[in-house]
Amino acid sequence: MINYRKLKKDLSPNILKDGQSLYKKEMVRSVRITSLAADVVQLNCSVLGNYDNTYTIEVEINRRDSCVMDSDCDCPYNYDCQHLAAVLYYLEDHFDEILVSYSKEADPTIIEDLDDKEKEELLETFKEAEHKEVVRKGKKYEKELIQEYTSASEVLGLSPFFVPEEKLSQDKAELVVIFTPPTQQIFDPQKPIELKLALRVPYRSKPLNVLNVKEFLDAIRYHEALYIGNKRFFFGFRSFAPESAQILRMIMDFGQFPNQADEERNLSVVYLESEAFGTILAHAFDLVMNTSSSGLGGVTINRDQIEMPCFCCGTVEEALRISNFPAELKFELEYLEAPAPKLFLKPSVMIGNDEAVLLDQTTLFECAKPGLLHENVYFRFQPQIKRKHLRHLPLIRDITIPEPLFGTFVENSLPELLRIAQVTNQHLIERFVTLPYVGNISAVCNIQFLDGELEAALSFIYDGNSVPAFHQHVKAANILPFVTDEGILARNLTEEQNIIQDLFQDFVYDLKHGCYVAKNDKKIVEFMTEVVPRNQAKVKFNCPKNLLDKFIYDDTTFQLNLKETDKVDLYEVELKVNGELKGFTVDQLWDCLASKRSFIELRRKKGKKDKVSESSNQLQKILVLDLDKMAPIVQIFDELGLNLLDDHIEERPLWSLASISEDQFKDLPIKFSMTKRLKQIQLQMLGEIPIKPTPVPKEIKAVLREYQREGVVWLERLQLMHLCGILADDMGLGKTLQAIVTLTQYKKKNPDVLSLIVCPTSLVYNWMAELQKFNPKLKALVVDGTPPQRKKLIATSKKYDLVITSYSILQKDIELYNNETFGYAILDEAQHIKNRGTRNAKSVKKVKASHRLILTGTPIENSLEELWSLFDFLMPGLLSSYERFAEKYIRNSAYTNGSVLDVLRRKVSPFILRRMKKDVLSELPPVSHIVYHCHLSEVQKELYRSYADTAYRELSQLVKKEGFNKVQIQILATLTRLKQICCHPAIFAKESPEAGDSSKYDMLMELLQTLMEGGHKTVIFSQYTRMLQIMRKDLEQQGIRFCYLDGSTKDRMAIVNEFNEDKCILVFLVSLKAGGTGLNLVGADTVIHYDPWWNPATEDQATDRVHRIGQTANVSSYKLVTLGTIEEKILEMQNRKRGLVTKVISSDEEAMSKLTWEEVLELLKT
Repeated sequence: MINYRKLKKDLSPNILKDGQSLYKKEMVRSVRITSLAADVVQLNCSVLGNYDNTYTIEVEINRRDSCVMDSDCDCPYNYDCQHLAAVLYYLEDHFDEILVSYSKEADPTIIEDLDDKEKEELLETFKEAEHKEVVRKGKKYEKELIQEYTSASEVLGLSPFFVPEEKLSQDKAELVVIFTPPTQQIFDPQKPIELKLALRVPYRSKPLNVLNVKEFLDAIRYHEALYIGNKRFFFGFRSFAPESAQILRMIMDFGQFPNQADEERNLSVVYLESEAFGTILAHAFDLVMNTSSSGLGGVTINRDQIEMPCFCCGTVEEALRISNFPAELKFELEYLEAPAPKLFLKPSVMIGNDEAVLLDQTTLFECAKPGLLHENVYFRFQPQIKRKHLRHLPLIRDITIPEPLFGTFVENSLPELLRIAQVTNQHLIERFVTLPYVGNISAVCNIQFLDGELEAALSFIYDGNSVPAFHQHVKAANILPFVTDEGILARNLTEEQNIIQDLFQDFVYDLKHGCYVAKNDKKIVEFMTEVVPRNQAKVKFNCPKNLLDKFIYDDTTFQLNLKETDKVDLYEVELKVNGELKGFTVDQLWDCLASKRSFIELRRKKGKKDKVSESSNQLQKILVLDLDKMAPIVQIFDELGLNLLDDHIEERPLWSLASISEDQFKDLPIKFSMTKRLKQIQLQMLGEIPIKPTPVPKEIKAVLREYQREGVVWLERLQLMHLCGILADDMGLGKTLQAIVTLTQYKKKNPDVLSLIVCPTSLVYNWMAELQKFNPKLKALVVDGTPPQRKKLIATSKKYDLVITSYSILQKDIELYNNETFGYAILDEAQHIKNRGTRNAKSVKKVKASHRLILTGTPIENSLEELWSLFDFLMPGLLSSYERFAEKYIRNSAYTNGSVLDVLRRKVSPFILRRMKKDVLSELPPVSHIVYHCHLSEVQKELYRSYADTAYRELSQLVKKEGFNKVQIQILATLTRLKQICCHPAIFAKESPEAGDSSKYDMLMELLQTLMEGGHKTVIFSQYTRMLQIMRKDLEQQGIRFCYLDGSTKDRMAIVNEFNEDKCILVFLVSLKAGGTGLNLVGADTVIHYDPWWNPATEDQATDRVHRIGQTANVSSYKLVTLGTIEEKILEMQNRKRGLVTKVISSDEEAMSKLTWEEVLELLKT
């Protein structure tokens, strides 16, 4: 038996240590017996080195004497190396295994060099090794089995994947926050505050100390149970008083846990920055003082102090107290006569009963609502004391005010100081006569321009006395004149700083030479073109000639002549330019306006159309622009579609005249003229000169109402003038009929021209039915089916008058229409192209047509971007490029700038016709709008609050990390989940519905039962098909006949007809997105909106499926809303966002713009 300790004794400790390291890293790759005798074994070994080198070791060991007889390694050391040591450590654990392996290959009985005794001993060695190996493997197996069993049983017993969901009820507790006062005599605001937490739980006399604060907070955050001591608890925010829960949330938000080793970390402590802790104390102070509304209150100790609930100082027995009286700042004036008159200000804090405390004896909290701690009492400063005041206290304490500044201090500084603090010993300054500076402050700015750099030295002038703006360059001769025989003159230091900030923003401060330096051309140009002009009233600028020669002021004039051409849809523009802007472009001027840059470098004039460079190595000549004068000029040229500002003539489309009037040119350097004939054409386009209408064709099988005839005339005028437009009548006013009349008129004039109608998939066959109803002579082809089928149909389209297809199919077939120019291209329900980047929008804009028409009841649903996309289909260029449009009407106006929207309205109003039912259909019965409210059930309430709280925190962190715009999908998903909880917990959790789980659903079924008993036919809209499926199942179980329609429904028209005609069917369940448009449901008289849609216009469209032409009964529209939830807030938000369409299209249409982060937070509040 080998003695391995003896075997390794000849190797040095360092070699053994390195060898053991190699063995533990599993660097010994192989050990093989090459020869075995009774006493001696020879081995061949392979060991991996530290640098991936493989070394081979030959070693011979005397097993009886436990010594290395010989060794050889091909490493640089050859023998007694760390590789040999690694082999020896390997043999110590694996020699029996190696022997067993060798015994299967070698037969000792045939080895000639061995006598019988040696052969017998060798066989015995093999048997012993095999026995040991069997024992070792057995122990190894048992060890692995126990390890696997222990690990797996722990996972299977504890993992949430394998344990049934536990319904935990929240434990109640009283929160105790223990503030550890700073140990040093002087409080260091840079050092974190230490907080500990404890809990007072029912039926326990002593509070429980939270030994692991992070684990405790995480358990609350993630709704998990935890052990404190030997007892299991489940805490949530509702475990604590509402005010304590608010404090706990703030500790979660502000708390920090240092990244230290476990042995160094104090798990029972959470650390907060001084400012954060001050913010929490200020919030707790407000809760205590607002006892009448919060119900928190506190234990009144005496008339001056109240115990602050939750907070203790040092131990749970020492409550933190709040003072009823605010803290005040106090400054004590001290005067020193020799060696020269000086003033000092000694700051302190007045607390309680006029007790003065030095700053070093208190803990100041520099936060939004500043306060301080003194002897376990929290004091809030008076409201006029802000964070910035506390931050500057050390500066005031350290300054000395010399005699030349006495006037400034007394006349300017002291009155402001008295507004926010007490000042004692004012009698000390009564001996001095001070004189306020009554004149306007003036300054002199001496400018040098050398080597492309501008240097400005500024001095302020007081009664002829000059004081450098740089304090480091002030000399005694500059300040001693302020001490005069009449008194000490004051300086207006505040106004001086304002001037410096205005003049030299982003300049480099050259302390050595006492000047401000601008080193790049952009900053120099901005200084000369913007800063200097606005400050000339109070600053005298001495500019060198070599700088002034670089700047020229714009005085360009224009001549604009407009006249008709022999083409119906074009007119001629003649532009003449006289001045420095000649050769520039409107795009360049627009860039200046957008960036508020009032200059252009003249080195790129005369035909250079690329953007102007903003900087160069050498300052070029600069043209200075008057942006206020330039803005209306650029606006006019942009509306006309002109870009090059040079003498030229070009033709422009007639629609660009829509918003041009002679009044626009008043007081502008533009000489404008328009021929009388072109003026008449413009007035005709605007509808001020009527056209002679064509009679309604006899083929039309309908009697048009007066407003419908007016709509047909309006469409005919657009057609005659080769213009395009939007028929935006309210839902149910017969837009389809007016379009069919227009198509019929056009077909009679152009019998061989094919027209195209694009609509949602759900309306394709509805259009076919309407054509059969109103003009069966118009031959229409529906393009539907598989791709090969559609290709064949399109190939036969010349035999027809109209092609009807859907938006989704047009995307796939657009290439098949490349060679076709349609007479009319009509888009129905054109909100499908409202997003300019979608495939719907891109495909329809590839369609070629002589005339384009849009039919929609909601021209703007959410934002003005949608209007741009519609007109980009109708008349590309009318609203400029998207970027230009967004800059003019969206980013700058934010829908509030009336004058900007008036310009937009003038541009688009000639091409939009919108009539409301209330204005043109007095005979249509009224709609009663009724809102039913309910509270969440207990199940809903628990689920809603839990999900909303979690979402609030997680989204806040996500927005802080990635930005609001990058997490829109997560936000929408979260809000949708909250709406689903309001509808029914079953559609949120995707479980089977249970009776009583949803208060709203119970309210719906009660309302529906009442309506059916009264014989009312009711349409129920919901945006969630899962919700409709729940209703469907209940109605089936009750044996109530109903109709059902969602996005997967086939043969929609048959279902609609069945509902309208069968008096025994009183209920129609409809998906809002699938059936909110294009259906005629006048057979009903009641609409129920089960869940609110973000955009009220979508709900109105759905209601108008019932309230439309043909309806004779009074219509009731019900909205079901859960109180205190996102649904109630959506309704409030909708009311705040009215008016966008009214400003642009002159209607009462409601619209909802995109949510802001603040609105999202409002929606998430519980």
